[in-house]
Amino acid sequence: MVKRLLLIVVTYCSALYPYKLHVGLLRILNRFHSIWISRAIGYVGRDVIIEKPCKLEGGAANNITIGDRTHIHSHCILGCWAKYQGQSFSPSISIGADCNIGQYSQITACNRIQIGYGLLTGRYVIISDNAHGGLSWEEASVPPNKRRLVSKGEVVIGNRVWIGDKASVLAGVHIGDNVIVAANAVVTKSIPSNCIVAGVPARIVKKLSESDKY
Repeated sequence: MVKRLLLIVVTYCSALYPYKLHVGLLRILNRFHSIWISRAIGYVGRDVIIEKPCKLEGGAANNITIGDRTHIHSHCILGCWAKYQGQSFSPSISIGADCNIGQYSQITACNRIQIGYGLLTGRYVIISDNAHGGLSWEEASVPPNKRRLVSKGEVVIGNRVWIGDKASVLAGVHIGDNVIVAANAVVTKSIPSNCIVAGVPARIVKKLSESDKY
């Protein structure tokens, strides 16, 4: 009896508030959210969507630029760190046009991150030019969140790059154009254009050529 009543209630509710209406309202809400959050970001191009919630960290959101038609999905974090634990930085994050950054991804800089146009990422991707401390014994005795931020160099990602779910791109890495980074890969060294990388640490598993066919 209870199950039948619940089914009737759900049926009526779905008729009054169908899924298509829900999706439409979310689209409108994300448009408003994009306009609102863009006021805190240095430059946002045309037709950019930044879904809610999105978190801006580090106090230097004015050093972030986002190109036209880029879509940043929900629960992403953009961390542009001007200050941390008494340190001062001059960070920048530049995201090109027509990028699509998956849910729960994190882009964090205390140095410089530059992303070309047409980037596609899966969910839970990390792109970071910094780490909490080094590998010294002295630093190991300090809680990670209280260690200084260190950077091994800028991160530069080329055009039309595809980064799979849960992959990480770490400091000092340059990735060329047309690269595919497999899911769960950890990229610790620079990658030339036109190749597929996979593994921990990521290694080239295939070089792409014009002769490759679908």
